[in-house]
Amino acid sequence: MAPYWMATALSALSFLIVLCLLPAPLTAVHWFATAGVVMSLMALASAPSKVTDAAVARPGASIFGERIENRLEQLQDVHWAITENETRLRDLLDSHDDIILRRDGDGRITFANKAFCETFGVDPVKVPGNKFQPVVIERDEPIASDFESRRRSIELVETRFGSRWIAWEHLPRTHLGAGGETQITGRDVTAERVADTNLREARDQAETANRAKSRFLAAVSHEIRTPMNGILGMAGLLSDTPMAPDQATYVKAIDQSAKNLLALIDEILDFSKIEAGKLVLNNEPFALGTTVQAAVELLAPGAEEKGLDLAWIIGPDCEGKFKGDAARVRQVVLNLISNAIKFTDQGGVLVTVSRKPQETDTGRVVLDIRVTDTGIGLSQLEQAAIFSEFEQTDSAIKRQRGGTGLGLTISMQLARAMGGDVTVVSAPGKGSSFTATFALEPDSPAESNLAVAAAVKHIGPVLVTSDRSIERNAITLILKNHGVLAVEGPLAEAKDIIDNAAKSGKPLTRVLIDGDCKPEVAAEILDYAKQAAGAKIVRGLVLVGVLGRRSLEAFRIHGYEAYIVRPVRPLSLIGQLCDGNPDHVSADQRTGEAQPSLENAGASASDIKQRVLLVEDNSVNELLARRLLEKAGCVVITAADGIEAIDIADEIRSGTQQPVSLILMDVQMPRLNGVEAARAIKAAFAADPKKPVCPPIVAITANAFAEDRQRYLDDGMDDYLAKPFDAAGLKALMARWQPQRVA
Repeated sequence: MAPYWMATALSALSFLIVLCLLPAPLTAVHWFATAGVVMSLMALASAPSKVTDAAVARPGASIFGERIENRLEQLQDVHWAITENETRLRDLLDSHDDIILRRDGDGRITFANKAFCETFGVDPVKVPGNKFQPVVIERDEPIASDFESRRRSIELVETRFGSRWIAWEHLPRTHLGAGGETQITGRDVTAERVADTNLREARDQAETANRAKSRFLAAVSHEIRTPMNGILGMAGLLSDTPMAPDQATYVKAIDQSAKNLLALIDEILDFSKIEAGKLVLNNEPFALGTTVQAAVELLAPGAEEKGLDLAWIIGPDCEGKFKGDAARVRQVVLNLISNAIKFTDQGGVLVTVSRKPQETDTGRVVLDIRVTDTGIGLSQLEQAAIFSEFEQTDSAIKRQRGGTGLGLTISMQLARAMGGDVTVVSAPGKGSSFTATFALEPDSPAESNLAVAAAVKHIGPVLVTSDRSIERNAITLILKNHGVLAVEGPLAEAKDIIDNAAKSGKPLTRVLIDGDCKPEVAAEILDYAKQAAGAKIVRGLVLVGVLGRRSLEAFRIHGYEAYIVRPVRPLSLIGQLCDGNPDHVSADQRTGEAQPSLENAGASASDIKQRVLLVEDNSVNELLARRLLEKAGCVVITAADGIEAIDIADEIRSGTQQPVSLILMDVQMPRLNGVEAARAIKAAFAADPKKPVCPPIVAITANAFAEDRQRYLDDGMDDYLAKPFDAAGLKALMARWQPQRVA
């Protein structure tokens, strides 16, 4: 057994020799490899061996010496293997671009790769055992980690290449017999940080430029609207004076051109707000039918001028109130109808409002407003392009239809902002059908539904006869939707329709005829209907345009009792068709939401002689507003800026100046703007409760959007009047603030 113990001793001696040969300090790799060598030597020492006959036969051979020689040879092989593996491992770590190092519990470096030495300019030979730490210039907040023991951070450190951002990761490691170590890796993220900084700066610059653009457009809009108010207002005043026919034509051209320019400005501003993501939508109850009706009636004169039909139909389930932005819905409808009229030369335009049966996940209802025309139509390529910015169809350009190409883009984005969209179905030469979809929250059903249901009981079978097929079909459908028996046809077929109804046992007792026909033809059709109805009472009604009332006397002579103005309002139609008594449907129900009478408002103001303080720095706008107020019967006191307005208000409070019932305050003025002046006036009146009550103060401004109106109301103004305003808008304002109401 002695040789075995001697072999074991030699193994231990070999272990010490290996340790001496290995470089210091020892790493975990060294300890692991050396332990393997020792275990191998011990296994060799303890294993039994036999001396071969050849070895014994050699003279002077030593069995023990040969065994020692074999063990040393094996030890050298193991040492070579350890050295080779260590070289491969270091080459692998040195080829890595990231920094890799280890530190012991005292912070001394036990290993560092080539990237670390090159980055910080340190000698690889002097690194082991060194506590070298990079100079930190700036440090970010620690980054959250998935592992509790892992730490991550980003530091700006000094390197031999200058200041660099390094992302560090610290991961503790433990080894038997070697104590605890921390493995540290570092990645240069300077390029990413620079790119992120550049991106952030570019975004900030873009936002700054966007804000500057918005301010620029708002300023330009204001500066254009102010003189435009004078142009439109003076053109309106001029149109009320005696003029030759050619002069009237020139004034009309001025008015239309100015309105087109205003529409262009509004489109550009809307597009800018949508692009900047600053579009603000209201969510207030509004009557959808009234909103669509207002849009249709506003554009009816343009359709009438081109000889086009313009009609609209609303389903009974759409006549209630919904929550949304009425102004933006109206804007979309106006744009679609305006486009339809622009690109239609013959036929007409039909607007249909319907409701889809399903609801959205949020309980909103889906409403479709479809505008169908008989115009030039669109090809597939044109349909794909028209919703793009500043795009117009080739037909529009060739036929000089005009426009910016922004209207449909704005309409689509507005509809999408309200949970819907705008789509089109069209073909060249076959017209187009644009559908605007909105997802709106139902608020309340139509209050007039019960009254209409009661009124239709008093309406007998109706004949709708006209050569305008679109309008004729729309009126017939309106009546059928409300449960009224109605038949329709062209004028040439009216008598045959009357005969067929009489033979079926349901003679026609209402004749609604187009006022464009000759009165003699209308008289013949009405007489024929009366003969066919026998003892039943037959009423005749005439359908006329806004400018067609002058011919009504001839129809009255021939037995027609009432007239309906196109475009037809559904409730007005029901009311006029009642049994000789339109009061079966009240005036408010016939006309939708009640509007103040402008003529009555002017008379009331004239009788009461309202005193109005007009604060306006622009001489043209001051002249326009003063003339309109004087024509409405008001006494006007003027001030050129906010300071003069405060002085006049002080005179009113002291009793040296007669009280005023209304203050019209321009917002942008020199020395003191309108908002600050209004606050000072209200504060002065509020400070002395014994003095007269502060009159309502109305903001007059060229900032004409809904959010602008709300901003001025929040700033303390009592009402809002947008430039350019006309006589109708000013009279409606006066009607809202009559002295009786103020009192």
